[in-house]
Amino acid sequence: MTGAANTAVPAKTEIGLVLQGGGALGAYDWGAITALFDVIDEAISSGQDITLRVVTGVSIGAINAACVVGAADRADARNRLGAMWGDFMIDLPYLPPSANRDLALYNVPHFYTYRSDLLAAPTWTYLYETHQLLETLSEHVDFDALNANKTALVITAVDVESGVLTRFTNQKVGHTEPTTIEPHHVLASGSIAPQFPWTDISAGDGQVHHYWDGGIVDNTPLGDAIDAFSSDRGVTRLLVVMNLFPQTASIPRSLIQVNERLDQLRFGNRLRQDSSTAEQMNALIEPFRGSPQSIMSHCPNTCKRGSTRPAPTSL
Repeated sequence: MTGAANTAVPAKTEIGLVLQGGGALGAYDWGAITALFDVIDEAISSGQDITLRVVTGVSIGAINAACVVGAADRADARNRLGAMWGDFMIDLPYLPPSANRDLALYNVPHFYTYRSDLLAAPTWTYLYETHQLLETLSEHVDFDALNANKTALVITAVDVESGVLTRFTNQKVGHTEPTTIEPHHVLASGSIAPQFPWTDISAGDGQVHHYWDGGIVDNTPLGDAIDAFSSDRGVTRLLVVMNLFPQTASIPRSLIQVNERLDQLRFGNRLRQDSSTAEQMNALIEPFRGSPQSIMSHCPNTCKRGSTRPAPTSL
């Protein structure tokens, strides 16, 4: 987004930010978002017209996304993210780092705590209580600003009973109608099973739906970001995807490492599949880009009569 002074600057650039789920790896999002905002600030100061058009998120990505969109500006978003992750931090200086990590198995401040009703364990459907997170979201996210923001927010959760991936957005995006986003919508997107309980949300028809983490179905909400972009031809569109999971890794040497590798493959590979599909679609439409005359040269005679549709654009 930066360059020499004599470089041609696009009339307008829209950015779509895609935030994956990944638990504590969401702290990486915090740092990367801060770096992205620094680049945007620098580009705007050099005269470029840049807009954060949409932020999509799932699980911890939805929590970070809510902080970004539920803020007055980029500086406010930086402060909100920093304060929230400060609340989540476990830092007992008299214990080794490994002990601090192990404490997260029982409790993360302002996020979750292990259930205490051990006698009822045979009937449990989750391991941790997450009501603290609702209070944390209310403290660190300005939901009035979020719902009024021109930047679209799309967060996802999956209906436990129907299996349908549901989108909650603060404005119309694609075919998804807007919802007044509240803390429990964000919590629903992060209700990863079996660790956390499903989140109940009342629908417009009066029915109560039960939602788990949307990352179970799709951990990289890429299509929603694409849907939110404007269709103006004079706009440059830039997708920024925070990929939290490596593609390659060493052979696991313990059950813990096996589980970590499974998560990497389960939650990271969808992005690579989406990228591959986009490349295939671009290759398919490439022959039809350009002038109407070049498009019609690829059509059979039966489809040429009276066609005035614009050329398709790449993904």
